[in-house]
Amino acid sequence: MNFKEIYSLIPESFRKRGILVSVSLFLRAILDFAGVVVFIPVLAQVLEKDGTVGSVLPVAGAAMAFILVKSLLVILLSRYRSGYVFSLYTCLADSVLRKFLDRGLLFIRQSDSFDLANKVNAVTMTFTSGILLSFLNIMSSALLLLIILAALFVYEPLPTLALLLVIGPFMFFYSFYVRKRMKKLGLAENQARRGQARSVAELLRGYPEYYINGAVDRQMSAFRSSLLKVRDVRLQTESYSAASSGFMEITVMLSIIILMMLSMSSSWGLSMTFGIFALSAMKILPSVRSIVAGWQSMQASEYSVDMLREILSDDGTPWNMDTDSCAKPVFSREISLRNVSFRYGEQDGFLFRNLDLTVKKGEYVGIRGRSGVGKTTLFNLLMGFYTPEQGGLYVDDVRIGPDNVRAWQAMIGYVPQDVFLVNGTFVENVAFGEEPSEADRNRIEHIFRRTGLWEWVSSLPQGMDTKLAEAGNSVSGGQRQRIGIARALYKGASVLFLDEATSSVDTGTETEINGFISELAGENPALTVIVIAHRQETLDSCRRIIDLDNMPGNHVE
Repeated sequence: MNFKEIYSLIPESFRKRGILVSVSLFLRAILDFAGVVVFIPVLAQVLEKDGTVGSVLPVAGAAMAFILVKSLLVILLSRYRSGYVFSLYTCLADSVLRKFLDRGLLFIRQSDSFDLANKVNAVTMTFTSGILLSFLNIMSSALLLLIILAALFVYEPLPTLALLLVIGPFMFFYSFYVRKRMKKLGLAENQARRGQARSVAELLRGYPEYYINGAVDRQMSAFRSSLLKVRDVRLQTESYSAASSGFMEITVMLSIIILMMLSMSSSWGLSMTFGIFALSAMKILPSVRSIVAGWQSMQASEYSVDMLREILSDDGTPWNMDTDSCAKPVFSREISLRNVSFRYGEQDGFLFRNLDLTVKKGEYVGIRGRSGVGKTTLFNLLMGFYTPEQGGLYVDDVRIGPDNVRAWQAMIGYVPQDVFLVNGTFVENVAFGEEPSEADRNRIEHIFRRTGLWEWVSSLPQGMDTKLAEAGNSVSGGQRQRIGIARALYKGASVLFLDEATSSVDTGTETEINGFISELAGENPALTVIVIAHRQETLDSCRRIIDLDNMPGNHVE
């Protein structure tokens, strides 16, 4: 276990807060130790020859009152410690997700989405809960153990040394024996759970294809295989836990035998010495168990350290840093790709080489070309989602880079072939990214009327507040595209990108949408529209057509 690496993964602000957490651990250890000491007067009263119930009750009552107050303080300290850990979890999960988002669209599309989601959610939780929380639990138990053993050593050195000789080898042997095995089991369980989640998500997402192609049984088999792996790993983990309990019981029995033998020579006599050690054992043995369980959890979670280090140490930027710009783009003249060369990977051929392309403000441009020629890739270059290997994207004369790409994307609207809809209301889907209570409902209604959606939406029981899943559980291709266009219009986009936006609708709906877009472009001369289309009917509305098949700089290899 590399504690230096664990420390390096903790943000600076949490390192400073960690000092207070350490203080809280020490305070808790002191309180737990006091919880043992407070019963010694009670024990002494009980063992007194002349002691009576009346003499014991006040002392016992005072001890119980102290324990109650102590327990409340321990709860508060535990909440503070857990709050620190789970606040760190939210911070790390946020950082990991932002790292992935900063890598760009190309990285996300080339990655396993289930693997990314697992790293954002499960791996960060494993690190904070399985590593940090377990470590804090170990430290808390270890502090208490050291305080109690130090006090016992001062009181009775010989029995204390005997107790250490029994507990020490057990802890060393167990931690040495299970360390590598627990790490392997933790990694195996993580992989199995990823496969389990992937099987379920893919089966639900591809429901029709799986049934039509008779692939359900195969996918279910993969799901069951992952379940069996999880089962086997958990069985092995529980076996180690049960083994630790067995070792602990042997340790307890040996400790009792040794204490009984050694306490007979104590000047206080067998009863008092044995009683004090018995009280101490109420805290010592659970502390040892907590240390062993925490160490076991840390070993099983160690894989998360390697994963997080790899993610957080990567700068994540897909941009060519010597060409970045931080100037804010102002679209007043043109969008241009200048001397752009792009390919998806070093082993892939270039889709574009030394490509120059300019779209003037207010143009209505169509892009066509055979399948695979790079139409959607061109869109992603123009929208700033892909960065070229050489050359760059310019808005007027401002080069778009990581420092200003969000400002450029704030100016554009995008309507893909399959418009993304969230599981929310019409307001949430149009005022995308805004709180529903802050959305301009009058503006949304106006846009719905312009896009031909109002008659349908207003007929629904809750109108704009109807969830799409409840709107007859069916949103047609044409309605989906209109919602996408409404989203772009609500945003007030200066540039409208439509990627095969009418390819999945019938001819009549396509004609309506194309007519609406043409009318929209005519009413707003400053609006720039760029359309990818296969059908000539869609391109007929465009004022200029770019044919990628015959364009210099386009190379499909």
